[in-house]
Amino acid sequence: MSLDALLRTAESAVTQTGEFLRSLAAHERGVASTEVDGREVKLHADRRAHERLSELLAGSGVPVVSEEEKTSHGDRLDEVWVIDPLDGSYNFTRDLGHSVVSCAYVVSGSPVFGALYDLVDASTYAGGRDRPSRRNGRTISCSSVARLDAAVLCTGFPARFAFREDGLVDPYFEFMARFAKVRMVGSAAHSLCLLARGAADCYAERSIMFWDVAAGIAVAQGAGANVIVPERHDIGPHSVVVAAQSLAERVTHTVAESRAFARH
Repeated sequence: MSLDALLRTAESAVTQTGEFLRSLAAHERGVASTEVDGREVKLHADRRAHERLSELLAGSGVPVVSEEEKTSHGDRLDEVWVIDPLDGSYNFTRDLGHSVVSCAYVVSGSPVFGALYDLVDASTYAGGRDRPSRRNGRTISCSSVARLDAAVLCTGFPARFAFREDGLVDPYFEFMARFAKVRMVGSAAHSLCLLARGAADCYAERSIMFWDVAAGIAVAQGAGANVIVPERHDIGPHSVVVAAQSLAERVTHTVAESRAFARH
């Protein structure tokens, strides 16, 4: 399949999966199990979304690496779909905020393009580093904010975040304090969509998994964002920092002088 055909496949797949999830009744959104000492929830809906999304992508012939399929986690990232069938599961089960169906086409460990479906407002995002990003078919772009003290940072504390680890928390909070505002929305994918459409100016998170951010990174790049950390991705957990191009130089300098991301 051509790249354009693959992108259309991804857009259609996340949209259909998202519409399926939106149709679930409240009793179908409950917690099935917990992981990481109870800090990460798994829903029955997570698995059902995985099955639906994987089936819709199967015709492409590209292998799928999914959060919900642990046997896929050792697969090489030479050419794969990297999917998070439901990013923001806790938001979804509690009606707490945005949650997203996320699908990225990844080559040599780098997201080429992504497609995402926002379950709250039924918006579809698509784009990549060589394809201008769109929201519901309309081109989107990052902000032009150029000062940290005027910028909005989206971040979070994922299940694997170490709150006490050799004094590394303080540098992270010092990094966050450089920004005008800090927001946590409960979904890394949605945070990157906010960056892509200019509502936020930077996204940074430690100990995040690649499937949480792969599609969002691609869409942010297609909207004019720069990936500052890391240079090449693996499944994770690892640190990710992405900023609007206008802010990228200042964020790069701040990351370089900070110990916040040294071990992550």
